[in-house]
Amino acid sequence: MRLSMIVNPFTDRNLALAAQVGVTDVVIHYPGLDLAALKAMQTRIESFGLRLTHVERKIPHLKFVHDLPGRDRQIEDFKTLIRNMAECGMEVLSYNWMPDEDWQRTTCDSPERGGSKSTAFRLADIDHNITDADGLPPAATPALQLWDNLEYFLNAVVPVAEDANIKLAIHPDDPPLAELRGQPRIIISNAAFQRVVGLVPSPVNGVCYCVGSYAPAGIDLIGGIRRLADKIFFFHARNVRGRADDFQETWPDNGDIPMPAIIRTLHEIGYTGTIRPDHAPSMAGEPNDTPGYEMQGRLFAAGYLRGLIQATASH
Repeated sequence: MRLSMIVNPFTDRNLALAAQVGVTDVVIHYPGLDLAALKAMQTRIESFGLRLTHVERKIPHLKFVHDLPGRDRQIEDFKTLIRNMAECGMEVLSYNWMPDEDWQRTTCDSPERGGSKSTAFRLADIDHNITDADGLPPAATPALQLWDNLEYFLNAVVPVAEDANIKLAIHPDDPPLAELRGQPRIIISNAAFQRVVGLVPSPVNGVCYCVGSYAPAGIDLIGGIRRLADKIFFFHARNVRGRADDFQETWPDNGDIPMPAIIRTLHEIGYTGTIRPDHAPSMAGEPNDTPGYEMQGRLFAAGYLRGLIQATASH
């Protein structure tokens, strides 16, 4: 198991800090389709002794999720991204099927330990959404259509990913609710993950297992990790407290998820991919401009996870 991280802000100082705490792999948001720019970013990252291996978040996808005009053009762009990643020797492309584009929260300054600030979600306050998701199209897409669209997408991109040796890892919907703002959501359970990998069976069709996304729904995390073992290509570690319609994100050692047991289970199944410290509270002195992704809290999370990985490997 290796540690990966989204470095935010993407500065030389933060790249150095990531390397100093034991991160080996860098995860970037959608970099666009300019191969030269991606290679330049890779060179910069490698100058700090790190590797650029993953892409996730902000990948344009709403047209193919909802079968909107321009769907096939957007899929072609996704294929170009896969090929560009292969040119750079990258490993994992993590995408999602969230029908409003990205994760949702209703507050970014919920008090956590020592006065740190964390994100939280309360369905009753959904009109106060504070995250940067693009939003829903005018008409809701039925759940069955979302599944059909996902199968169409996978049939189109999996052969390209196989040729490029890039693993595709779908991320859960966050929050894990069957419906939000009248729009059905489908990637909300271990069974959904199993259905995805069965739609187009392939060595490159897998999942990004995010315990923090699934935990509020009361999902069996350890059982899911064991059942999906050979299809987990990427792992997000964050902790939460509460239930799917009312939860708060916490420090990785301070929520409902038994993180030591989670890391031990990953060791037992022989997981060799990366673990990314996911959303973490913002600490004193940080602006909280990018809730969940300020740097200091995730450096703490990286150190905590590194300790768990080493402790697990020694037993």
